Amino acid sequence: MPLKSHLVDDRIAVIGVPGAPFGSSMHVVTADRVVVRNISLYLDELQQTSMPVLTPDRRAPLRPTVRQLRILHLMTYGLTDEKIASELTVTSRTVRNDVNALYTMFDVHSRFELGVAYTRWMAGH
Repeated sequence: MPLKSHLVDDRIAVIGVPGAPFGSSMHVVTADRVVVRNISLYLDELQQTSMPVLTPDRRAPLRPTVRQLRILHLMTYGLTDEKIASELTVTSRTVRNDVNALYTMFDVHSRFELGVAYTRWMAGH
């Protein structure tokens, strides 16, 4: 059973489809009575046997430091950690530490993902 299922009413359900490209989502809409009924039963059972958990708001504002912003900017030009360190007159270890902090802050695992996340963040800023 997909976890991203929503009942519109007692006749229509919207179901999230896994595998959508990064940053997007895909859904199917169904009016199949059996599917809608099973999703309704599933959601009822889930509500009766579960408890809410407070999770951090992933939309909370990101607050990179000035140096981290400069590192992100220089990364967009394809500079290595060593070249960025030279430009900012810090050690390459400092740059690596800041890049790792940015990975955590933007919830990414690669320089490419960080670049995409940074570009999206800047567009929304």
